[in-house]
Amino acid sequence: MRNVILYIWYWKILWTHRNKLPEKLEIKNPKLQYEGMSGAFFWEDENLWELRYPLTEPFKSVLCHRTKLVLGTQSQIENFSSSKFDKSIFQLAKNYFPDWIGFEESRCTYHPKSANRMIRILKVADWRMEKLMNEDYD
Repeated sequence: MRNVILYIWYWKILWTHRNKLPEKLEIKNPKLQYEGMSGAFFWEDENLWELRYPLTEPFKSVLCHRTKLVLGTQSQIENFSSSKFDKSIFQLAKNYFPDWIGFEESRCTYHPKSANRMIRILKVADWRMEKLMNEDYD
């Protein structure tokens, strides 16, 4: 029941804000970034941080599912357990933002280079978090 209510809320948000995301590349080599709270990756030219609540909420699920797609078989890492719900929100968002640069095929399919880069970024983020957590005990 919770997922149904959340799905309806996300649908309303996506429908209301449809086609309000960038559709072409503005940056030649956009930087890949890791969002630690959702455990997902995004490219800086996707303008997701410029979005305002509530549009950011459904995109957490979109990014989680897309990260799993890019990682492919390497997505066994616990942070990237995209659910059926995330997949359904991903498909819903594709319907309302079909030309968004974040849905380009190169950003939604497995690529060894991108997957390896994501795994390296994740390892550094984990190392930094571990270091931060242990600073108080040293």
